[in-house]
Amino acid sequence: MKKVTIKDVAKYAGVSIGTVSKVLNNKGYVSAAVKERVRDAIEKLNYQVNAHARSLKSAKSNKIGVIVSDISNVYMMSLAKTIEDRIRSMNYHMITMSHNEDPQTEREVLQLVLEQQVDALILAPTGSRDNVDLIQTVIDRNIPVIIVDREVEGIVADTIVDDNYYGSYEAISYLHSLGHRKIGVIYGTETISLGRERLQGAWDAVVELGCVADRAYFVPGKFKVEEAYHATVELLLLPDPPTAIYSCNNAMTVGMLKAIRDRGLKIPDDISVIAFGTANQWELFDPPLTLITQSLKRLGVETAAILKNRLLMEDSTAFEPKRIVIKPELLIRGSCAKPRDRR
Repeated sequence: MKKVTIKDVAKYAGVSIGTVSKVLNNKGYVSAAVKERVRDAIEKLNYQVNAHARSLKSAKSNKIGVIVSDISNVYMMSLAKTIEDRIRSMNYHMITMSHNEDPQTEREVLQLVLEQQVDALILAPTGSRDNVDLIQTVIDRNIPVIIVDREVEGIVADTIVDDNYYGSYEAISYLHSLGHRKIGVIYGTETISLGRERLQGAWDAVVELGCVADRAYFVPGKFKVEEAYHATVELLLLPDPPTAIYSCNNAMTVGMLKAIRDRGLKIPDDISVIAFGTANQWELFDPPLTLITQSLKRLGVETAAILKNRLLMEDSTAFEPKRIVIKPELLIRGSCAKPRDRR
């Protein structure tokens, strides 16, 4: 039988999670009528308050858990560093772990986070439904959870993500404006929200703008360097290869660029490239890489602000979870040009 959560109680009573928490902790104003509805919901759903979890949360550890997807991913580690800079000023220390996009590893590190009795968790999840229960356990222990970079279906928590669909659509639109119609796309993993969104944004742009809508031009790179390398080779060996390639994240861009170099092609003379990622990783690349850029600074500031609010409040559920969507920007540099006439 599925464990009843505070979220279930709130839904049944028709109130916010914060209101249920106020009734449970007898803190803050709640009208008598609402209190009665909440208590009725608790009784009918047989919601069990975990007293041990409450006692665990009452003692501060001054530790923040940060779980990223891959410590070799420059974007992820830059994100972790940005967050660390912010939380140090709040006299907190950071415990960083990674799950390498593996749900079982994610489960193990989530359990470690619970054992460490962290005061808050910042999580870039795998998106696997298998671990929803454990993430919910962290939330139910009144530990603030901030989801970054991608989302998890079924989890209600503070969330900060990029507008991935918009970013991909913008990348294809820019290539289209230069005259490209045969555009290759190296996309990530569709089990992850950002992977699905970036793929869908690219496909919709190709279709709606009148580019060649051929699935052969869309190849999975699974957010891995080697996978993206093979995907690029596959695109370049097509009978009618693309004149431009869009890579959906930093790691895959490394594989894409290596494959193009190994084939002896020049950017942008022989092929144009554009990528979704952060600018600092490509500062020394020649020619400068055209990007759909992510704002690490804003992401770090937004995360730290929410985290500070949650940590300073005696009842961290006193306000509803926020969902912040950051719109990426097109950074036009030297890696894109008009398609070369191959006739």
